[in-house]
Amino acid sequence: MRRLIPILIFVLLAIPSEGAKCRGRYMEMRGGDGFVTRGGCRGLDSQIQEEYWTTVGFDGALRDGRTTDDFLVFPESENNGHRQRNSFVGYWITRSKYGENVHYEAFGHAFIKPDGKVCGWFVGSEKEVVEVCGGFRVLSRSRYNPHQPIPFEWVQGEHYRNRDVLGFHRHKIGKYEVNGDEVIFGDADAKNKKFNGVSVSNEEKVQVEEPSDFHRKVWLLRKKNQQQPQDVRAAYRHPRQLH
Repeated sequence: MRRLIPILIFVLLAIPSEGAKCRGRYMEMRGGDGFVTRGGCRGLDSQIQEEYWTTVGFDGALRDGRTTDDFLVFPESENNGHRQRNSFVGYWITRSKYGENVHYEAFGHAFIKPDGKVCGWFVGSEKEVVEVCGGFRVLSRSRYNPHQPIPFEWVQGEHYRNRDVLGFHRHKIGKYEVNGDEVIFGDADAKNKKFNGVSVSNEEKVQVEEPSDFHRKVWLLRKKNQQQPQDVRAAYRHPRQLH
């Protein structure tokens, strides 16, 4: 029996947790997505499923029939009184900008230029301001049910941890109130109480490094407490399967 105990401990440690199985992998593919989930996995509560992202290809075109009308806009009543004018949550992954196979990722502030081009401002690996107009993603309404109520909400408070809010790994979706007229989306670290973003008004880097400022000026995104959204298109194909 004593010989079996170490073996059982080893087996238990070797079994991956649900979180580990669902982490997926990051890839930079020309014209493709940046985050690839593992087959048959719904993802963690701290991750946003694929249906809520629009990919901006390296050629600047939106993939999979998406349009800018799909980009997620929070109404003032669900946006802490902030008015969202031509501003969206962006997510950038690169494995080439800082050297071959050097991985870097960040959340940032996406917007639409007057010529219709979709671009985003991000803080880079060297703490520089980076403008990206292809090869990134924009938070959007559900691809399957675009008319569903927004399943996310902004929260604020010192008790939130990285696992409580949305993002990938230690990078979390953050919103920073520069002043009453300017709110920017960027990259937050709920554990270390830090935020990095780019001001749209002057295209300069914005950093929050003091916990008191983070708790007062930064909001984090999390899932609302509701059931997983259903694919409404399935109702037309298999009406008896949806209740």
